[in-house]
Amino acid sequence: MTATPRPRWVTATVFGLVVMIVWTLVVKYLTPLLWSLSEALAGRDAANHLMWDFWPATHLLLALLLWRGARPTWIVGVGLSLAESAVVLVKITLFLGAPEWSFWKLLWFSNKIYVLGFFLCLLTVLLGPGRNSFDERRLPRWANE
Repeated sequence: MTATPRPRWVTATVFGLVVMIVWTLVVKYLTPLLWSLSEALAGRDAANHLMWDFWPATHLLLALLLWRGARPTWIVGVGLSLAESAVVLVKITLFLGAPEWSFWKLLWFSNKIYVLGFFLCLLTVLLGPGRNSFDERRLPRWANE
């Protein structure tokens, strides 16, 4: 097979996933930890605002699959897009039923809006122009490196 450059949508998607991973880690781990530390150093008790979440690990896996062009990428991408969109839609619906517009919930909400928009766009690409990017006939050499 001849060398084929990665589709631009793959590069953009991997970049978007890296942004999502970093943003999620900052929103759910770094900011709450630094806030708790600053409160403790000021001599005040601080509530725990960590938001335990292992989705960044799945986002990293998807980014790696997309970058490598592995054969199961399309199935994993569609499945993860559907699952993540469904979970986020339920969470947003529950939140909007009784919104709490605190700093912590606004951080969480902004992250969920990005995640939902990203995965709905990815699902549109995978079901449209990207649906044949990972099949046997079009799998480029870079996918097997």
